[in-house]
Amino acid sequence: MRIGEQIKNYRKTAGLTQEQVANYLGVSTPAVNKWEKGNTYPDISLLPALARLLKIDMNELFSFREELTEKEIREFVNELSRVALDSFPKAFEMAVRKIQEYPHCDSLIYTIATVLNAALTLSVLDDEKKAKYNTVIIEWPERTADSPDEKVRTCSIFMLATKYVQMEKYEEANTFLNKIPDTVIDATIMKTDVLAHQKGTDAAALFLEGKLLQAVINMQSYLYKLIEMEEETGNHNKAEEIAEITDHMISLFGLWNYGKVVPHLLVAGYRKDVEKCVQLIKKVLSESQKTWNMTESPLYYRYEDTVQGKAFSGLGRNFVRELFSEIKNKKEYAFLRGNKELEAIFEEYLR
Repeated sequence: MRIGEQIKNYRKTAGLTQEQVANYLGVSTPAVNKWEKGNTYPDISLLPALARLLKIDMNELFSFREELTEKEIREFVNELSRVALDSFPKAFEMAVRKIQEYPHCDSLIYTIATVLNAALTLSVLDDEKKAKYNTVIIEWPERTADSPDEKVRTCSIFMLATKYVQMEKYEEANTFLNKIPDTVIDATIMKTDVLAHQKGTDAAALFLEGKLLQAVINMQSYLYKLIEMEEETGNHNKAEEIAEITDHMISLFGLWNYGKVVPHLLVAGYRKDVEKCVQLIKKVLSESQKTWNMTESPLYYRYEDTVQGKAFSGLGRNFVRELFSEIKNKKEYAFLRGNKELEAIFEEYLR
């Protein structure tokens, strides 16, 4: 419990000394000092009088509206994910109400921001509505970027840096990137071993599958970026070689099949090869409509009955709109605009 911290903060807000609190409650000043340091707790019979003295209610004294357990957060986020699959606006309203109820629970706020940020990207909302929701969502990690919880703080900073890069606000992005520690110890294997002893091998393996999936998705992003950089520096042969490696990596690690087309599309895009781009866009749209059954891979089969597993299986539904929006709005795709064949392809998929 954070009751000691609450006593200290509200005592100072009320302009009281430890001695004054002690005299009011009929205890010693060292006793109050121990409460505030978290070494001991007040006797339960003193709590109503203490709350009255500090001019707060018992909910505030016990941080009832501030903290949730990891299990409570996990259960809420699972429900939020289910709602988001059907209706992003409903999920957003649900999240806002929860944050209003627990405005100081940093772990809850950051986790909600992560889930809704991903859901917004894949939603069917138009760009104007997405921008309005995004304005609110980005405020949440800004609130938790100074969290006393190191994990929440670091993840919030990284999320903000990512968002600002996407918005092409590179100065702001760099400010946050500079706050991320250069070295972070990866305790994944140790955590897996501990989890195996606490909850069994299946639970530990599910945890490790999630870590592996995230690592592979990161690797996929790194390879895409390498292709872009090799093209920008004129190393076209290297770009093609990396595109082939990426193609094989997608199959090897059981990722969504459309990812095999993307590296070749990146190469064609940098070379402004309209004919090749149209051909590959047609192929990538076709692949995106095929369900990603991630649980068919031996690497992630334990995800079958999880919310994430079911959600990943339906990712292709909104991919067409996302790609169409990028080609329509990003300057690097300007050479494709006005192409009648491409317009016809998107018209077919957007029906």
